[in-house]
Amino acid sequence: MKFLKSACMALVMLLTFAACSKSTDKPATVSIEGIWTGKYGTGNNKPSSFYSFNIKANGVIEELDANGAVKGKGTWKLDNNKILMANYNYLPPANTEYSVIGAFNPQEGRILGNWGYGESVTDGGSWEMTKK
Repeated sequence: MKFLKSACMALVMLLTFAACSKSTDKPATVSIEGIWTGKYGTGNNKPSSFYSFNIKANGVIEELDANGAVKGKGTWKLDNNKILMANYNYLPPANTEYSVIGAFNPQEGRILGNWGYGESVTDGGSWEMTKK
């Protein structure tokens, strides 16, 4: 009986100690691929208009409208796992070309950037997105 009591006390102490130990898990990170939603602004205006991308693993990027329909398509790359660069065109009949650059933060699941017309990434405005 004395052995059983000692064994139970040891087990309780072990469980208590284990429950109080610090976690060494790394924070979860978000992949760049997937659906991203947020807002864009024109010029120096704060982002306030709907903006969304479907960033695909094969280097294809699509701009999506608020209903999820594709309205533009192009290519993207990630430089040093931190900077998203993309160039895309609206689908016909518009065919307008846009370029974007953004700082990708995988720990926060967020991208902050600038957009522009044609190959410029600075003459349009700013944008921000989080992963859906």
